[in-house]
Amino acid sequence: MKHFMALVKKVDTVLYVMAGAILVGMVLLTLCDVILRNFGYPITGSMEIIMYGGALVFGFSIPLASMLKAQVQVDLIVEKLKPRNKKAVTIATRVVGILLFLFVAYNFFLYGFDVKRTGEITSSFKIPYYPIVFALSFSFLFQSLTLIYDLVEVIREKADAMEESAS
Repeated sequence: MKHFMALVKKVDTVLYVMAGAILVGMVLLTLCDVILRNFGYPITGSMEIIMYGGALVFGFSIPLASMLKAQVQVDLIVEKLKPRNKKAVTIATRVVGILLFLFVAYNFFLYGFDVKRTGEITSSFKIPYYPIVFALSFSFLFQSLTLIYDLVEVIREKADAMEESAS
């Protein structure tokens, strides 16, 4: 289990670094496009690259952000629950999240094969769509694994608390 958790952390971090690198590239591309556009030489297809880069930045940053609990949580009702009920709600939401992201990853995977079969490409650079779709599928799969990792941590906390109360 430790190897699984280490692998999830490592892949989440690699995806996050890739998201950062893509974001830097998008910013530089936008800067160059704005400057060159003022001289009458816009970069052809820059919007296309920025759109696909934005999808990858979004998809690749989700798993580590989830692991670091960097998302916004509205827990007005959950805060009023007893600790045992809070754990039950946390476990239930993690299970629902795992199923949801597995569903999304699976459907992106199927869509990737469909896009590959039809040969869809971008309009300016003629780049095939399917690698982007498969990359997002991979990212959402690791989001599911990240939620499994989190679920294991929540269950371990619960087991540790039971052991302490029994002592």
